[in-house]
Amino acid sequence: MNDIQRFENLKKTVENDPTNFQARRELAVLCLDLGFDQVAMKHLSYLTGVFPNDANLYFNAGICWEKLKHPKYALNAYKKAVELKGDDPDFLYNLALAYETNGMDDEAILNLKKVICIKNDDANAFFSIGVLYAKRGETENAIKCFKKAIVNNYSDYFAHFHLAQQYKKIGEVDRAFEEYSKVIELSPDYSWAYYNIAQIYWERNDAKNAILMLRKTIEKNKKDLDACRLLANIYINTGDEKQALRFIAAVLKQFGHQGDFYYLTAKVYEKIKNYELYGQNLELALNNAQTLTYSHALVQKELMQFRKNPQNAAKNI
Repeated sequence: MNDIQRFENLKKTVENDPTNFQARRELAVLCLDLGFDQVAMKHLSYLTGVFPNDANLYFNAGICWEKLKHPKYALNAYKKAVELKGDDPDFLYNLALAYETNGMDDEAILNLKKVICIKNDDANAFFSIGVLYAKRGETENAIKCFKKAIVNNYSDYFAHFHLAQQYKKIGEVDRAFEEYSKVIELSPDYSWAYYNIAQIYWERNDAKNAILMLRKTIEKNKKDLDACRLLANIYINTGDEKQALRFIAAVLKQFGHQGDFYYLTAKVYEKIKNYELYGQNLELALNNAQTLTYSHALVQKELMQFRKNPQNAAKNI
């Protein structure tokens, strides 16, 4: 019997006997699994009215409210579940995440620490606390938590990635590089790891390896405009104008009008002294301001300088 058949059977059972609470429980959980969230909530609301001290029902209601995009209701449901059964690490963990969703980070950390007191090898709890510490700028605490998460679950590539981000933040670039490399070992399709390694290579003036990593980034995520932007910049800064123009043309073909890439095109034409196309692309960049991350005021100033004296426009922004 597949899930849909089981759903139909349970639905009929409950319709024929509304007081068959076991069938209604099973139906509510199955509805959650199948994505019938409104129906699930209907049955869970009925059941919590009949069994007001059943922690599991409130826990499932919290999950359902989250799926229905009602974070405050989810928080209240998880609170009730924990009130009834305060030693369940899953209940506490979901309550912590609900606190975070509702912008109550201190309460989130407190409840995650309660999870760890009950289950001191809970990698997810250590990881989640690490994310909250990182969000607050508490880098040392974040690093400690991400390390703990990795000790308890080495295969968690998200923990390795976030640990790398924190190392990079405090200038521990070699350690960051090592952790990004572990991310790729564990999850070869995680494009952000390739991108961050590319940034490190470029900062070390290793254009060859930076280009290789950026190509890998784009292979894994063809929509990564940040990687495309950096790759175009590297081509320009290493004097490979032809490759820069070919690559930027491909980006514009894929994504349509992009202010940043018109600006980068302008910089290529400036370098090769094609001032007519330089000016045209500065104008195109400003005409697509919604996708121009470079300073609009400075690009406008550069265009004005070009119009006054085409061969002495500002060289860089």
